[in-house]
Amino acid sequence: MFLHACPERTEAERSESRRPLRPRPGPVEILRFGERYADVRDRRLADTLVVEDAAEENEELQALERTSCHVHRRWAHECVHSPVHVIVVTGHRWCRSCEAEASVAVDEVSGSVEVICTRCRRTPDTAATRQIIRTCRASLAAALESRRSHEVRHGSAA
Repeated sequence: MFLHACPERTEAERSESRRPLRPRPGPVEILRFGERYADVRDRRLADTLVVEDAAEENEELQALERTSCHVHRRWAHECVHSPVHVIVVTGHRWCRSCEAEASVAVDEVSGSVEVICTRCRRTPDTAATRQIIRTCRASLAAALESRRSHEVRHGSAA
């Protein structure tokens, strides 16, 4: 599925489409998508996968704005380096001027996200690159919150 910008949508409509999704899936979403993620140990990730699957199907969320990856069943920042996430048509992880793949480096300690062309060693200045950075930062924040919640529930906080 290829996603593209909708110039006919107003900025208010675009902002509305970015509203936060429910943190917990409802019964309908669990029934429809929950079994696929039943074995995912991180329950917050599993809930996010279910909620984002439902939102994507209902056209409330674009596939490239997900913080979770249904292909790898991981947080987006954890698998963005996979070749599956190179999308030449949209420019995601792609340097158009070099016609080369771009790599993504995510530092979980500092929270930095860098996208660098493997050929020219520059950051592609595209909307797709900015979207990757936003998505990885949101994914990183969600994963960190999930770990903190787990530590609080299980008393393993240092």
